[in-house]
Amino acid sequence: MSVNDQLARITKSPPLVSSPSLCRFLRYIVEETMAGRASGIKEQVLGLEVFDRGHDFNPRLDPIVRVQARNLRSRMARYYEGPGKYDPIRIELPKGTYVPVFHEIHRGANGEPTTEESEGPASSEVQQAPLTLKASDSVMPAPPPRSPVADKTQLRPRFMVASLILMGILVVLAVVLITRTHAAGIVSVADSQAQDLVIRGRYSMDKQTEGPLRDAVASFEQAIARAPRFAEAWAGLADAHNMLAQFGYVAPHAGMEKAREAARKSLELNPRLAEAHVSLAAIMEAYDWDWAGAEREFRRALALSPDLQSAHLWYGMFLRDQGRLKEAMPQLRRAAQLAPYSVMACVNLAYGLLAEGNAGAALEQARRASELAPELASAAIVLLRAGRAAGQIKDAEELLSRAESSAGRDPHSLSLVASELARLGNNDASRRLLSDLDALARVRYVSPFDRGKISMALGDGDQALSLLEEAYRQRSSGMIFLRNANASCVRSDPRFQSLVDKMHFKS
Repeated sequence: MSVNDQLARITKSPPLVSSPSLCRFLRYIVEETMAGRASGIKEQVLGLEVFDRGHDFNPRLDPIVRVQARNLRSRMARYYEGPGKYDPIRIELPKGTYVPVFHEIHRGANGEPTTEESEGPASSEVQQAPLTLKASDSVMPAPPPRSPVADKTQLRPRFMVASLILMGILVVLAVVLITRTHAAGIVSVADSQAQDLVIRGRYSMDKQTEGPLRDAVASFEQAIARAPRFAEAWAGLADAHNMLAQFGYVAPHAGMEKAREAARKSLELNPRLAEAHVSLAAIMEAYDWDWAGAEREFRRALALSPDLQSAHLWYGMFLRDQGRLKEAMPQLRRAAQLAPYSVMACVNLAYGLLAEGNAGAALEQARRASELAPELASAAIVLLRAGRAAGQIKDAEELLSRAESSAGRDPHSLSLVASELARLGNNDASRRLLSDLDALARVRYVSPFDRGKISMALGDGDQALSLLEEAYRQRSSGMIFLRNANASCVRSDPRFQSLVDKMHFKS
């Protein structure tokens, strides 16, 4: 049998035949290795050639290749434990590499397998000549057959001891299995394509603008269509709807109720899924304004998964917006450590560092965010603020012009740019963008909070308070930022203080 014959057998077997993407992955790395091109099997190349990522594919941001390699190893292990147990050739994908290794299986006289390993170009020799099983001579004489008249009384105690030991082992294994099942919750079962769609959705959400967020919704919905009981996909869908509402792309009621429904479904499928508790916490914070409930859910998520990046990030933002900056910073720093190429983590850590007074570190994080997403308005704004705080910004107008240009007709991005223009004293340009948003609000949803914060920055207190009161009636998520808003023109107004009081911020 040749390696190609073995490849064909594996890809037609039950563990892999249901996953065309994994079959394609395995076929590609085997064929490239057999052709002597193993050195070219890199994560970037695999993303382009196997998983149809575009030329902007960044393995640091999109872990599709690593995730699918893990899935492939798991399925190949199942194949060789089952239908491929006695195959004369074994294909393996060692951890830490994407280059497969080929083993020729020989069996001794006792039937136990031994292997001869080949890798890279040397494996072409394996392909050229069919491999046959070989038998090696036994180095130990076979024991004589046991006498049928042997004393059976000798065997009985041994048999009983062995039985007791076996029963003990089975009991221990059962206890371990039950404990792990209880600790892990219900494990979602989904094929590799559904998992890939969830990864794509999470990647899209990190871009934070309307188009990618709607793409994320579509990715999660497709994953759910393929695997209706995939709890992680439901949690992702909840987060995508939540972010569409939080960034003011849809009305709060419409987006947040969809988010709540998806989060509840995720928790119904897996009550111990940390991501689902984060999803529910974010809704309780941004829409219900239930600070105690949100904090309880964030803490529950971290207890279930201490290294879950989204739990640290969203909990850190929650603490920061509650005015608990000292508690927030360790969470935001940990989120950035766990996902150093997350734009959202970089931006929020930069804002936290600015609030802390650490302008140099804030500038470093802001630059990273701007490099990762040069078209994102929030990255440009935090870079501008950090640069001004550190005394190292010279091209503020160019930076804002680029942010406005990339914003297009994105209402949230336009509101960020307009507010910053007003902060810099360019009121005419700020009013022009506010007028554009007012016109946009006649044809689509635009958050009244986004418009209100521009009016605050311009010093138009009456207009700002009218819009903020409307934002309160709509339960706009922007209201969670009210206490920290740049509100000098309205802060002494009783109507503003009334809004702050009704939000019941935790001290």
